[in-house]
Amino acid sequence: MLKYKSLESLRGMAALIVALFHSGFYVGEKHIIIAQGGIFVDFFFILSGFVMACAYTDKIIGGFSIKSFILLRFGRLYPLHLLILLVWLPYILAKAYGFHQFGMGSDPLIKSNLFTFVSSLFLVNSLGVNDNLSWNYPAWSISVEFFTYIVFFMFVSSFKSNFKVWQLMCVSVLAFSCLFALTDHSLLSTYEFGFFRCIGGFFLGSWLYHVSMKIKVLPTKTQSSLVELVVIAITIFLVLNSAVSKEFQLASILSFGVIILLFAVQEQGIVSDLLKSKFMLMLGTFSYSIYMVHAIVFSVAGNLYQYVLKMPIKIIEGPNLEPVKYYETAYADLINLFYIAVIIGISYFTYNYVERPWRDKFRDFAKVPSGTQSLADKKVSKDVA
Repeated sequence: MLKYKSLESLRGMAALIVALFHSGFYVGEKHIIIAQGGIFVDFFFILSGFVMACAYTDKIIGGFSIKSFILLRFGRLYPLHLLILLVWLPYILAKAYGFHQFGMGSDPLIKSNLFTFVSSLFLVNSLGVNDNLSWNYPAWSISVEFFTYIVFFMFVSSFKSNFKVWQLMCVSVLAFSCLFALTDHSLLSTYEFGFFRCIGGFFLGSWLYHVSMKIKVLPTKTQSSLVELVVIAITIFLVLNSAVSKEFQLASILSFGVIILLFAVQEQGIVSDLLKSKFMLMLGTFSYSIYMVHAIVFSVAGNLYQYVLKMPIKIIEGPNLEPVKYYETAYADLINLFYIAVIIGISYFTYNYVERPWRDKFRDFAKVPSGTQSLADKKVSKDVA
């Protein structure tokens, strides 16, 4: 029986919000919670740290090899990343052909070129080598997360018997302090300082796991429901205001941590009941695939809308001052619903025919029996991507 079912489902919801955040279809303006959807990547980082602390802290202290650890984490992230990157390749080449031969759109090779392809191929695309997002742009977080795994392993293995939980929080505070100092108006840095953003959230989540192990509560259903609703309401308020300042963004990120802690120590309320439904758990299972495939689906959909249906577009200034295309239509909600269904359908296949089989192959490479590969598989279901 899986533990932390609610966290599994929350991860799926966060993946859908990020997907809708990247959709160019809207009516009037984007729904306010979706408009701030980029910050939900930080939910992934915190939950990933929680999962890794649960799965590997004791193993690393006990002498778990770094080779096995890296193979397991690589096998979790890279196969799907590589597949989607290769899917983007003919798509970008087709867009480049359309631009150079027919003047369609802008030149995609300015950002998605050979250099950025190689950097994405080697997962260093968000370690300061690029000056923009390119190819499968959500994969910037996969780059920083993979190397954060390694930092986590080296950190815990360096202390071993002297490891203390408060040390994890110190790393998180240091990382967020660096992020504050290096960014101008927003903490939501990607290819520039996303590494600090990931380390801050990841080590916060790792600390929260150890805190959760010390909390023993037996609340009534009414008490649980009330606390769940209050914490979620506060988080929504903070997220809705997260564009105001870096302080609101940090408060939103910390509220994600409170939510993870809350649903880790109890799952008795009405929100927990909803999150433990089969559909919500399915979204959690497919969350990594949803996160990785949504960008190209919405990109193709936008090109069909613009060049095949000949519908008008709107170009506005994006968060990094780059031009961003939007498709304002009265049918935006239906269009988004349709493409979310498409994304979930594709994710079913990528999970079952890419994620899961390749994860098992890398277990074999790491010489770890499938039944004992990771506490994350037993305690937290599938690992957070």
